[in-house]
Amino acid sequence: MSVSTSAQREAFYTLARDFEARHPNTQVNFTALSSEDYKVAFPNMIATDKRFDVLYWHAGQRLFHFVEKDLIQPIDDLWLEKDFDNAFDENVKQNLNYNGRFYAVPISYYQIGFYYSKEVFERLSLNEPSSWQEFLAVCESIKASGIAPIFIGTESNWPATAWFDYLNLRLNGLAFHVALTQGEVPFNDERVRLTLKTLYELKEREFFIANHQDFQWNESLPLLSRGLVGMSLIGNYVIQDIRKDMLPKFGFFPFPQISESVGKYEEAPIDILVIPKRAKNLSLAKAFLAFVANHDVQNKLNKKLGVISPHKLSQQQTSELTKEAYLELSTADGFSQFFDRDANEAFAGDIMHTIDKFMVNGDIATTIESLELARSEHFPSLAN
Repeated sequence: MSVSTSAQREAFYTLARDFEARHPNTQVNFTALSSEDYKVAFPNMIATDKRFDVLYWHAGQRLFHFVEKDLIQPIDDLWLEKDFDNAFDENVKQNLNYNGRFYAVPISYYQIGFYYSKEVFERLSLNEPSSWQEFLAVCESIKASGIAPIFIGTESNWPATAWFDYLNLRLNGLAFHVALTQGEVPFNDERVRLTLKTLYELKEREFFIANHQDFQWNESLPLLSRGLVGMSLIGNYVIQDIRKDMLPKFGFFPFPQISESVGKYEEAPIDILVIPKRAKNLSLAKAFLAFVANHDVQNKLNKKLGVISPHKLSQQQTSELTKEAYLELSTADGFSQFFDRDANEAFAGDIMHTIDKFMVNGDIATTIESLELARSEHFPSLAN
């Protein structure tokens, strides 16, 4: 398993013991690695390591990459037997289905959205913005009060790219964004320029916290809870890091709409379980996937993890913030998985590094040149 905190380790340990309780003659052994170490180890785990009957992974392109290599067991029979078609929303299922076959069971997902300081909003009589103009007005009011409207910790590798992803989705739509992650669209396209220009406007108006390149993403929490910053664009997994008595200090709203002509697309990375083609205990592996797909099991697991259960019947009781995030996902027109999950890893690494640099230098022309250079290097046949 990929674990980053003791809470995650405990959640998956409990999951294993619960499965053993229902299957008394079975013992579950699991390997826990940090998130980054797991991503590095996974290709070998799925391709050559014979110890694993079930592996944790990510939906979308990251899944399909290994499906194309014929390393993952299709589980259409399990989907049919357990009626999973009616258990999960279409936006979830389409990120597990490749050429009409299912290859994974979703166990959790999360939305990236805005978590804000209720103290700041109440003090300044601000409402949650739903349009881009309302969002800019909120930022202006918070800035005028003497604090930074937006926390972003670009010392972490993903926050700047989250902004790029969402702005691109809101301005240009899901199909264009997916094509961009696949190298099918040049970065000197005017639609990409508009995305960067919109991000630059926030930087130019000094809406982001100063010296953001020196902060990690999770350093936003104490500042938000104390009313020292307005809001932060983060995933709802952050809830597990907030003390229960502090939760009332936080509010949530989704990324505002910019263009009425563009659908409501959300960033919602989906975590999954797959069965390697080399699995020795196929029937038992399928039994484990069926167990984890149960809505009661998912509810218990994700209550500990602080994220959302994909099963329609799972109801999160941990926080109103989680319920709000689920409502937004259940009414979305489609999901992206985040740039580094939708794109191949090496390409995504170059793109994300360039966007991080853009958040410091603000040079649109140089950034586009660097982004397009990365595309030409990773997709030479598409770039020519």
